[in-house]
Amino acid sequence: MSLKLYNSATSQKEDFKSLSPNQVLMYCCGPTVYDAPHLGNFRTFVFYDLVKRVLIQNNFEVKQVVNITDIDDKIIDKVNSGEMDYKELTTKFNDVFLQHSKTLNIEKADEYPKTSDHVPAMIDFIKQLIDKGYAYNANGNIFFDTEGYSRYGKFINIENTEALDDEDNALGKKNQKDFTLWKAWKEEDGDITWESEWGNGRPAWHTECAVLATKSLGNAIDIHCGGIDLKFPHHENEVAQVEALLDATFSNYWLHSEHLTLEEEKMSKSLGNTVNVSDLLGKYSPETLRLFLLSSHYRSKIYFSDKKLDDSSKMLDKINRFIEHVGINTLEGSNANISDDYTRFLDALNDDLNTPEALGIFFDFINKKNKKIHDNSLSEKDIKESQEFIAGFNFIFCVFNQSSLKNQEIPSEVQKLASLREKMRNQQKWEEADKLRGEIEKLGWLIEDLKDSQKLLKKK
Repeated sequence: MSLKLYNSATSQKEDFKSLSPNQVLMYCCGPTVYDAPHLGNFRTFVFYDLVKRVLIQNNFEVKQVVNITDIDDKIIDKVNSGEMDYKELTTKFNDVFLQHSKTLNIEKADEYPKTSDHVPAMIDFIKQLIDKGYAYNANGNIFFDTEGYSRYGKFINIENTEALDDEDNALGKKNQKDFTLWKAWKEEDGDITWESEWGNGRPAWHTECAVLATKSLGNAIDIHCGGIDLKFPHHENEVAQVEALLDATFSNYWLHSEHLTLEEEKMSKSLGNTVNVSDLLGKYSPETLRLFLLSSHYRSKIYFSDKKLDDSSKMLDKINRFIEHVGINTLEGSNANISDDYTRFLDALNDDLNTPEALGIFFDFINKKNKKIHDNSLSEKDIKESQEFIAGFNFIFCVFNQSSLKNQEIPSEVQKLASLREKMRNQQKWEEADKLRGEIEKLGWLIEDLKDSQKLLKKK
């Protein structure tokens, strides 16, 4: 099955076709580095990684750019609180973002351009919009003229949208829907300012992404990604600037992931209901968090709960127990051992990144093979199919690493308890056997009953 993606620009699933054969240019809106990214942010960042991995699975070479927003009102507010200076603040939380990304097995992007490194290019970009009549100066603030651009409203019916950027009304906007490209310096901005022909100031968010995307990837890209909250107004205002200036399509596909919700509200710093990734990593493995974030379709809301994380942890235990039986073998370029189930798994991913269906297919496959393991009827073909499927599954989901699956020596105390438990089972003393199972689990081991024996597995 060829890759299909839901394009927010057309509101439908479409066959994916890249601009250049076997190459994809992909821009992703990254973090605003004024605080540590929360789990809701990483729902989006893991989604970016999913898109990239599925493209690679389909033999595309992907050039991915994830921007770093280090000029923003929230950053200035944080600096003004006196907690940290500008450079210290933005460096700290940029590093936190990159470290958490690595911990959650997110593949490194090709570039992470920072807004502050490209302000001259943004000034030049704004000049061009003014020269073409799409932007105007109002007391040192530069605004995009939405009424002068007939195609404004790519993602939403603009007539049904309430006025935006009301806080800028006093700055001399001609139209309430006009949005800021350049913000004139104010006293509270302090040293966070750059010189321009309109006076000191700083670029606004929508212009930052417009310039970083085109500067890094060119004027036409394949895929632009972001969270659903960025669809409007951020992506609407970003694409308006680029397409007004170029009079051409900027991105062929726009992909948006839904919110991670907590108590029926989206997880957001402004709502004060975020879950800190560092805190969660103290309770759960990175693989558990990643599997949880990929267990729902990217266009569906995820509802956060400890129970769901516990369920993901149990799923990981099941995967790892299966791997203990069949082993792993990262075969590359071989199709000799691809099962029908693995083909269905790939088809599910190619159907707009349907991770829930793909997971269901994988666990159905495990259940079928586990039945053979229990019956002692697992063949060499079954093992090879399993190893091939495991390798393909893990390329996308990244929930285990090979080094952690090496055989570990079983402590003598655990072996003695297991031997005693097997004796109790043979004597049909089920209550005593269950108590011994509990003692074994307290020592960090799982015990799995087979048809004629039992097997010890290290808890993950």
